[in-house]
Amino acid sequence: MSWKFEISDPDAAWPARYEAAVAELRPLLPMAMAFEHVGSTSIPRMPAIPTIDILAGVRDLALIDATVVGRFVAAGWEHRPDVEAMIPHRRFFNRPVGGEVRTTRTHHLHIVVLDSAEWRDPIAFRDYLRRDDGAARRYLELKRSLASREYENPSDYSAQKEEFVASILLAARRQTL
Repeated sequence: MSWKFEISDPDAAWPARYEAAVAELRPLLPMAMAFEHVGSTSIPRMPAIPTIDILAGVRDLALIDATVVGRFVAAGWEHRPDVEAMIPHRRFFNRPVGGEVRTTRTHHLHIVVLDSAEWRDPIAFRDYLRRDDGAARRYLELKRSLASREYENPSDYSAQKEEFVASILLAARRQTL
């Protein structure tokens, strides 16, 4: 199976879709200390793959393994240990469209330890692109270029963005010094 990504025009409904998902997630994930809308759908006026990325901060990932996975699966989320193996220090779930496993996703849920690098970096990246229109334009150009290709694995699309993301994170850290 090959993967292709479509970049959609900005949708004013993305923040509301995030809020609705968090309202659903709170009872499923009572140990979450905080939630953040991250990824391109969280950046105003940014065209994006229309998947809402949700970051949930917890004190201990071991609690997720012991208590939450079954609840999420029963509520229609797909647990992805294969993604977790590639992205350590995170628990990862998808919300598939219409229950179809591993096709189109409406949401990604990244559960990480609150105030870890896995928590801070996506927020710093989002905030930097919200402030810097030039960086946001460069990121969009990169995403459009990458979305025009086909991938063996959807993670390959994200991997192609790593160098750009690292450069933005470095710039964000310099601004806070």
